[in-house]
Amino acid sequence: MPDQGRLTQERLPHASPVASPLYPKPPWRLPGARVLKLVYETDAEPVLAWLPPKLTRSSPPYVVLTVAHYPESPVGPFSLASQHIGCRAGFFIRALTYHAVTDRIAALAALREVWGFPCTLGEITLDAKGQVVTASVAVGGETVAVASLSDASPIEGGSVRFDPVLNVRMTPSMEEGKQHDLLQLVQVDPDAEVRKALRGRGALRLTSASAVAPWHVLPVRYMVSAVYCTVDTELPLARFVMPY
Repeated sequence: MPDQGRLTQERLPHASPVASPLYPKPPWRLPGARVLKLVYETDAEPVLAWLPPKLTRSSPPYVVLTVAHYPESPVGPFSLASQHIGCRAGFFIRALTYHAVTDRIAALAALREVWGFPCTLGEITLDAKGQVVTASVAVGGETVAVASLSDASPIEGGSVRFDPVLNVRMTPSMEEGKQHDLLQLVQVDPDAEVRKALRGRGALRLTSASAVAPWHVLPVRYMVSAVYCTVDTELPLARFVMPY
């Protein structure tokens, strides 16, 4: 009778490589985050082209762009810039991540592997001086987005809304003719306590038709809103995980 191994599913490591994972398991606390959030209307066709079949587009079609800096995290300070498609899952308002850029390798690995953010490595700036906030996102030395908020004035923190984020989480297959071993739709719904918030006039230029980070595919047609806030937030365990 052969001796069988004793490694149970409960004891499997949460990350790969097993010997030296790049990041700790979730949830991650992210206190003192600074976030610039712009909402703008865009074209319907690219929105429909990049929404999974289980989701429907908003009317009018819109995009949520966020540029955030997290001074404290389990992997150290990092920034994350994301472009989200406004959508609905049934009757519920959601934001599907279309593109994302981060500036730290450990954060990149965790954001991709755990939460399903479609991240690339790049450079992100986020500066606030008086009534003006400016941000830029670059990939491979090429600037793909420049955002700003001007004429800022204080607002109540409770008026700032962060919609639940949906990501497509996937693992490529090692078998010929098979594309993915894992393909899931993941909902990330972090708690957020806004400490300070400003509202102002937003502006956004999608400056490059980059093939690596094609943020220009969702063009700016009309700026809806712009807010900047300081917030205690998190990267939590998934609220829902469902087949694609």
